[in-house]
Amino acid sequence: MQGFDGVMHMSDEVKKTRVRVPRSMIFSVVLNAIMQFAFMTTVLFTIGDPAVVAADSLPIIQVYYQATGSKPATNLFVVVICIIIFVSFFNIFASVSRLIWAFSRDNGLPFSRTFAKVHPTLKMPLNALILLGACLCILALINIGSTTAFNAFISLPALGGYISYFIPILFIFMRRLSTKHPTPIPWGPFRLGKLGPFVNFGAMVYILFVLCWLPLPSFRPVDGETMNYAGPIAGFVILFAVGDWCVSGRKRFKVPVLRRAEYEY
Repeated sequence: MQGFDGVMHMSDEVKKTRVRVPRSMIFSVVLNAIMQFAFMTTVLFTIGDPAVVAADSLPIIQVYYQATGSKPATNLFVVVICIIIFVSFFNIFASVSRLIWAFSRDNGLPFSRTFAKVHPTLKMPLNALILLGACLCILALINIGSTTAFNAFISLPALGGYISYFIPILFIFMRRLSTKHPTPIPWGPFRLGKLGPFVNFGAMVYILFVLCWLPLPSFRPVDGETMNYAGPIAGFVILFAVGDWCVSGRKRFKVPVLRRAEYEY
């Protein structure tokens, strides 16, 4: 359902950004919601013995096997999932590498000059791609040493994503309610009108509700293996970012300036 996030990362390379990016985000959410609902409905009707599925380390494989009763058919369905994941990796690399490059271009990361470079021949942010690949390799190595630590790291994007969504919604909500600001909000091609504040408020309530539960452990009793470390890791990342800002980030970071030629529609 969060496929829309990747669209925003590619906005610097899209023409008519102010129209096409929002449409792509909405289309992504609607299409993925329909497919996910159809997939999960099918899984629930063919799940077989829930106790056996819940006890399996890879539940979806057990669902396929109980539904088909055939190992070759199960392998075929698993291969289909592997193909989908393999193809999605290309989207992830393209999306996140552009995010690293764009943030580095504004001097938002340490060693920004290195990661903001575009390869003169390949015409792509090669250094950003290498950084992303190195981070993924390190995560894979963590899984070898500790599955608990690995699960904590892969849970971090959900927690960090909701926090990052909350902040701009809060600011636009406060701006909507402000009566002292000298200029009106510079709306783009899309706006919710009078429903906007209610949608913003509902979104913030939902995000806060989710944030109350995401850091909690999934099992009881809680020990070193069942502890959810996503919360502490998110806190460490925030403290690291604040420390980097205080030391040098506030001196090097440049607020992005709208380049009108790139956003004409």
